[in-house]
Amino acid sequence: MRFYQIIILLFALYHTIAVYAKDEDFSLCKPITEIAPHRPDLQFPDDDYLYLSADDALIQEKLGKSTFRGDVIMRRADQMLSTPFIIYDRNKDVVDADKDFIFWDNDFIISGSTAQLRQESQGEMTNAKYWLLNRRVRGHAEKLIKASEDIIHLEGATYTTCDPNKEIWRLSADKMTLDNAKSEGTARDVTVRILGLPVFYSPYISFPLGDERKSGFLLPSLGTSDETGTEFSIPYYLNLAPNYDATITPRYMSRRGFLLNTEFRYLTQQSAGNLEIEYMPHDQAFGAERGSLSFRHNASITKRWRTDINFNYVSDQRFFEELGTNITVASITHLERRGDLSYTGNGWLGIGRLQTFQTLDPNPAARPYNRLPQLLFQTYLPQWNRKLNTEIKAELVRFDRDISVVDGPIGNRMDFQPSLNYPLRTPGTYVVPKLSLRYTRYDLENVAVDKKTTPDRLLFTFSTDSGLFFERDVNVWNNDLIQTLEPRLFYRYTPYEDQTDIPIFDTAEYDLSYLQLFRENRFAGADRVDDGHLVSLGLSTRFLGNVTGIEYLRASLGQSYYLRDRRVTLPDQAIETDPSSSVIMELATQFTKSWRISSTIQWNQHTKETEHTVYRLRYHPDQEHILNLSYRLREHQLLHNKSLEQIDVSYHWALGRRWSIVGRWNYSIPDEKTLESFTGIEYSSCCWAVRAITRRYLNNIDGYGYSNGFFLQFHLKGLGAVGKKADSFLEQRIPGYYDEF
Repeated sequence: MRFYQIIILLFALYHTIAVYAKDEDFSLCKPITEIAPHRPDLQFPDDDYLYLSADDALIQEKLGKSTFRGDVIMRRADQMLSTPFIIYDRNKDVVDADKDFIFWDNDFIISGSTAQLRQESQGEMTNAKYWLLNRRVRGHAEKLIKASEDIIHLEGATYTTCDPNKEIWRLSADKMTLDNAKSEGTARDVTVRILGLPVFYSPYISFPLGDERKSGFLLPSLGTSDETGTEFSIPYYLNLAPNYDATITPRYMSRRGFLLNTEFRYLTQQSAGNLEIEYMPHDQAFGAERGSLSFRHNASITKRWRTDINFNYVSDQRFFEELGTNITVASITHLERRGDLSYTGNGWLGIGRLQTFQTLDPNPAARPYNRLPQLLFQTYLPQWNRKLNTEIKAELVRFDRDISVVDGPIGNRMDFQPSLNYPLRTPGTYVVPKLSLRYTRYDLENVAVDKKTTPDRLLFTFSTDSGLFFERDVNVWNNDLIQTLEPRLFYRYTPYEDQTDIPIFDTAEYDLSYLQLFRENRFAGADRVDDGHLVSLGLSTRFLGNVTGIEYLRASLGQSYYLRDRRVTLPDQAIETDPSSSVIMELATQFTKSWRISSTIQWNQHTKETEHTVYRLRYHPDQEHILNLSYRLREHQLLHNKSLEQIDVSYHWALGRRWSIVGRWNYSIPDEKTLESFTGIEYSSCCWAVRAITRRYLNNIDGYGYSNGFFLQFHLKGLGAVGKKADSFLEQRIPGYYDEF
């Protein structure tokens, strides 16, 4: 008997249409079981046999026909079919259900006016309606034809996730073919309607049946800004092979014209990378052609040899500012062009590097040195307690740049830094004495006549890092906690050597922080070695969960005491004569799930001034409510001895189940000027959502030019999003925010 073929046919329809749907949050919708036909309350069979019941049955053995009338119920396992009339023709091997039928399964429900099942897995259904329970999807097909075991044709098919009485959007196709053998579907005359109005049409589309990639158009993007005007782009995806693909995106901007973006990606067992090219034949506002190129490549040549390539190029300095497709792009000043070849040995690593930069900053002094080439060597041997441990770092590099644009020294640098340490650790104490030697030699060109062309420097540094660890059980607000007390003592000595004849190629001074008190050099880079003779004291305490180990509070206090003046400085800096550093205080607490507070204070006891202050407050009771407040103060750290003092407020706040707001305000107090502000509103309904964001930000180095933008994102739940995506933009500017739009 072929009655069960109708179950197979309906099950095939479910699996092919379900590829459109994604897992979504439909908490604002009615349960789909309330809008789909209710399943009769009958007990499931305990076996895989097919059970059939009817009010009346007529078996015509000679004619080979069986007719069932009345309340016809077919059941097998957790599947059920209900229909008032079925005829089975044994000679033709055809099943006819020429009156209304309903089929229930754990994953879907389907109903129709008529159904006919023929030989060789062929069949036809008319006026079919379906409800996909796990995807919260429903739709209709005027006719469904099963041409073979693998091929299904649909005519007049629709698809939506909306409630029947509030159908905001609907996708429809005049004809659709689903080929399970090729895992491919095609559709003709496809239309997406919103509120009954057509908003998208395509005469032909193809799509994969399952998780396989398939060439075709992706969702379009819409937006408007001061720089581009109204813009529209629609990507076309090319599935070239299982391990490489491409995306071609034509982009139209009303103020500028057409731009073509092409991205090519590849992945092999030994390598991965992507190439992205943007080209604009003529920018109407700029008056010339423009373009960019980005290439990333990582590969394992052998088990030990690796390559890492990063190459970037733009046609002009304002390309990203004016044509960037991601609203997170603010002000990129340098584009790196780097190629690394590395070898990993047994306990050591060697890297050969070529590195240059394209500078977008108009200030010539901002151009960094190129490294052509740079050779790096470093050991990473395991450290053993109560044993002599060795470490070696070495570098050979050529620094070069266009001296006709930026006058200054160029040349070679060799840096060699071996070190020995002998750690002594117990569960409650540690002492780590360390002795390091650093030899640096230069071979310079384009130096002043009174400067050496081959300066060198040989210095040693002796340091001892030590600390204690105490803990006790405490009870705070009826919570069993562990409190730790961690005093730390650090001693460092490096003899003084005059280094004024050594140029600054890639060296800068670290910002003072609690951890910086315990570093062996206050400079990053080899061009300066700090002549520090100092003792640093630190004290930390933490409150930890007795069972979970969660850190509820951490407080640290530290200061360095100098045993002599620091005469080694960066150019144009004065000798430091204060007998001690600023006092560093850090605090971070989360005694409740919702509140997080952290602060950093750098207080100069000699000037009685606070040099650096950061306060952060976050209220985050759940994913729908986030409020961040922060205040930053840094004295005399910017150009022209100018202070930095800013207030930053950001939030994401749900105003009920449907509405929420997002925003940020970043304000400079000394300039009395807003650096960036944006505000947005989100509305979410059963089957659709919309987000609108308006943004205003400074985009010129002089601090007077503002850019404005408006971004609209429209989301059809279960189908996709239309508009300029803002997820990474919001996640970067609202700490703790996770975009689920």
